[in-house]
Amino acid sequence: MDTQKLTFDIQEIPEGQSHKTAQLPEDYFDLKDGARLIEADVSISFYRTDHFVKVSFEVNSKVELTCDRSLDTYIDTIEGSFDILFEPGEVEESETVKSAVRQIPSNELVLDIEEEVRDTIILNIPAKKIHPRYYDEEGKPEDFGVARFGDIEDPDEEQKIDPRWEELKKLKKK
Repeated sequence: MDTQKLTFDIQEIPEGQSHKTAQLPEDYFDLKDGARLIEADVSISFYRTDHFVKVSFEVNSKVELTCDRSLDTYIDTIEGSFDILFEPGEVEESETVKSAVRQIPSNELVLDIEEEVRDTIILNIPAKKIHPRYYDEEGKPEDFGVARFGDIEDPDEEQKIDPRWEELKKLKKK
């Protein structure tokens, strides 16, 4: 895996606002749980000062998923964004759903956002993966018909009694 696409040398990032894009090829990330990355475009914005580097990115990806109903595979578009504030020195690292605060590694002076990009894709994969053919015109999932044991009654079966039970009933009456 080529990790250079999402790793940036701080000294190469210009002071102030700058922008980069990265295109990630098929299977760049291991997404787990039957999901597979087909492709991803990452738009990255940097804001660098003497005291911090703010990295904001938006990811637009195509992911192959397995339908929970039919087990058929389909391709879904997954989008997401995330902000990271990198600060030098001792910093209390924290993370929320949409942002994080990280310490700039003093020995490397490199910013690696690969883990955050992968996590953004994974967190935006729907919990229930339903193939598009199971959606109606309004975009709502169609009801999935489930027949449970005993829902359909057989008219011949109503009056049938196991002959062993009949014999037991006769013994009980004696």
